[in-house]
Amino acid sequence: MLILITALLLFLTALAVVILQIMRPEFRFTWLTAVGGTLLAWISVLLWQANMPLSFSVLPWKPANLFSESPAFSAETIIWPYALSLVTLAVSILLTASVNETFTSAFVWAGSLTLCGLGLLAVTAANPLTLALVWAALDLTELIIMLRSVNDSTSSERIVISFSTRAAGIGLLVWANVVTAASGKSLSFLTTPPQVGLYLLIASGLRLGVLPLHLPYSAESTLRRGFGTTLRLVSAASSLALLAHIPASSLASPLTPLLLILAAIAGIYGGWMWLRAPDELIGRPFWMIGLASLAIAAALLGNPTGTVAWGTALILIGGALFLASVQQVWISRALLVGAFSLSALPFSLTASGWQGNVSGFWYIMPFPLIAQALLMTGFIRSALRPSTRASLESLPIWARGIYPVGIGLLFFAQILLGIWGWNGALQIGTWEAGFVASLLTFGLLWAIPRFPALNPVPAHWVQPSSASRLDRLYQNLWIIYRWLERLSKTVSDILEGDSGIMWTLIFLVLFISLMTQGKP
Repeated sequence: MLILITALLLFLTALAVVILQIMRPEFRFTWLTAVGGTLLAWISVLLWQANMPLSFSVLPWKPANLFSESPAFSAETIIWPYALSLVTLAVSILLTASVNETFTSAFVWAGSLTLCGLGLLAVTAANPLTLALVWAALDLTELIIMLRSVNDSTSSERIVISFSTRAAGIGLLVWANVVTAASGKSLSFLTTPPQVGLYLLIASGLRLGVLPLHLPYSAESTLRRGFGTTLRLVSAASSLALLAHIPASSLASPLTPLLLILAAIAGIYGGWMWLRAPDELIGRPFWMIGLASLAIAAALLGNPTGTVAWGTALILIGGALFLASVQQVWISRALLVGAFSLSALPFSLTASGWQGNVSGFWYIMPFPLIAQALLMTGFIRSALRPSTRASLESLPIWARGIYPVGIGLLFFAQILLGIWGWNGALQIGTWEAGFVASLLTFGLLWAIPRFPALNPVPAHWVQPSSASRLDRLYQNLWIIYRWLERLSKTVSDILEGDSGIMWTLIFLVLFISLMTQGKP
């Protein structure tokens, strides 16, 4: 029941904010109402720990012969970090909004809370039906928002293509359910059958842009820090949580080394582009691809706990960086807590990131470690990069007190998850891998001033709406698809037009002549 209470607190708070904005736009305490409701949701997530595991089911759908399962939600220790991360993100977005230009936009606050509520339902989904429904709701919401944020046909086409890949991920999830039903069982994430592990992994990889490697959105200029960060991170969390439900035994396949190589390539690509991004918001899609690839690599190594470690790092560490919208020297230095959380060193948030069958894939492991080092280096550079943003000291005194709390709450969640409350807490982990990644990071930091190739691409060279080489590859494939579509339509028009009977007779004669060749 606690799962429902937390989600309802987020949804009802969003509804209350909208009603207040419409009915009483002059009301001065709308923001305090939003913060108060979200803090209650945050406290309720902490209370989950006293009653783990949690479960909640909707009334059975009828007819029973058509719906063998109904929407249900569950929360185990391994999923709790995602729930805490999403609600912490919601609180931080409202607190840091005090210094943003969208501070007076109650509809933006309501949208962020609604997205975090949907994300909470996605990470606690107990079966494919529930997850598919929440994924569809998130995807449709994202599609509408993204289409309204662009004005050109090329960007709209890319958004539709991205939506199609996400729909394919839902299709694979449904197919995994069909495969399980064919064996006479029902698919529940609490007891995932081994035969569907690869389907679930590829479904998650499709939605995250890792398998196959693709960059869904590069033009995000109209979706910046608050709402844009929520949209991106909640969508990623809803797909990453699926990896935690995949048993290690189900990924022992001949395809595992190939998938691990593909994930490593995606990680290095994401890390390299993140390192050279002119600012953190332009590099945000690459940050997500890089961390998501490490989570998928952990799953392939038979380490579900590691997938959660990298997934929560994507939300909490990235959220702190992307929400840092004003300049203050101590906040910039405090952001370096994220570098430790990302290091996979003992007792860090990602300490359990490289546990599992690491020795069995020793010949592949250097590549994920390189990707991790690139991501850490890019994060440190972004945290310490001189900025032209407004100074915190120039803001009103009340904003100067609230804003650091919003950023600090994300730091607190990182430290809290490193030492308490779930299977990945207080872990020494595979410290050798974390040590190697840290050494590579120090090496890259030393090399940055000495090698121009490692420096960020100047901002005026970067056009967010322009396509990279990878994007052009997918665009060319899309062009081939449309050419085949036009060819098919032309053939159909010929056969269905006035001369269709004649062409049918000609094809029939040719077919008969071919079938009778060589006969007396």
